[in-house]
Amino acid sequence: MTGREEEQSVLSRCLAALANGKAPPHDVVLVGPCGNGKTVLLNWFAAACRTSRKRVDVLTLTPSDVSDRQALMAALAPRRVLARLLPRKIAITSVGSAEWAASGGGRSLAGALTARCRRRPLAVLLDEAHTLDIEVGSALLNASQQVRGAAPFMLVLAGTPGLPRHLDAMDASFWGRLADGLLGIGRLSLSATKEALTKPLLAHDVSVDADALAMTAEHSQCYPYFIQLWGDALWKQHLATGVSRLKVGHVAAALPHLNARVTSYYQGRFAELEASGLITAARAVAPLFQAQAQAQADSSVSPSNQEIDAALASAGIEAERDRFRAREGLNDLGYIWRPPGQLPPVLWQAGIPSLMTHVLAHAHAERSRAREIR
Repeated sequence: MTGREEEQSVLSRCLAALANGKAPPHDVVLVGPCGNGKTVLLNWFAAACRTSRKRVDVLTLTPSDVSDRQALMAALAPRRVLARLLPRKIAITSVGSAEWAASGGGRSLAGALTARCRRRPLAVLLDEAHTLDIEVGSALLNASQQVRGAAPFMLVLAGTPGLPRHLDAMDASFWGRLADGLLGIGRLSLSATKEALTKPLLAHDVSVDADALAMTAEHSQCYPYFIQLWGDALWKQHLATGVSRLKVGHVAAALPHLNARVTSYYQGRFAELEASGLITAARAVAPLFQAQAQAQADSSVSPSNQEIDAALASAGIEAERDRFRAREGLNDLGYIWRPPGQLPPVLWQAGIPSLMTHVLAHAHAERSRAREIR
């Protein structure tokens, strides 16, 4: 959780409201490229709910758990829970005891969920929300809006940078409550990266030399998944050598295996771009982000919408509509993304700068092979 103190603070305030029997002032949406720790944050919050001094129920879901409205109702308001509640305890104006009886206890989602939350506060955590069915999402978001006015309930959604656009497609008055609840989850700062690499080792009396730490942090790109890989590699070096102070030589010894894992990961991401028809666009914008290939992202060298558009146009993507689709497609996959909460001009970040180096190197290799064939 190193480097995620701000996000933890927002979620902790929401949990405090739930524990006191109130709906938080807003729900929370975590947005960022894959591998930046959104699921880790969800798991941390779920554990915090379960260990809260005043008990808060927590339900962790993925879109596959709620593939249709019936599954959504079964997940959020199961019969075994509602069976313990009397109809008179359900106080949504549009749904009364007569409707409960007429529907055989099926009820509306909002009415059933309100009944459940009045019994005990509830937090619903939905990961991979960018793949949520639009009709199911619309039902969930609108129910959340209704329930929060009557009972302690909150919704936490996590997904890739395409999530906000996906939620916009759902006919729900959801965004009005998210001024402080839309959180961008990107790469860590350089200082947080170094802390994340060293703190777990220090707990076992293992340290890392400054030069070795700088080398490791730079290679990780401050990208949480790569930080995790490096933490594993450094620990294995400690176990293999028995030394309690890791040096540059230990980092160098771990590099071949770690580079193989990173390359394998990049091959998967490249295939994802290829399957989406976005390789040309990915190659076109990559040079704009080369300055971000340093360990720490620097917003001062982040390209704007206009620069992205110009790069796509120079690659032969001539129609404005096609350039928009290409840009948003790259955003949906987290190859590039615009952290939320920016005032114009909107600046873009690379999901992982070194992935762009891989994409460009792959293009260079393809051109070399084509020349050999000719």
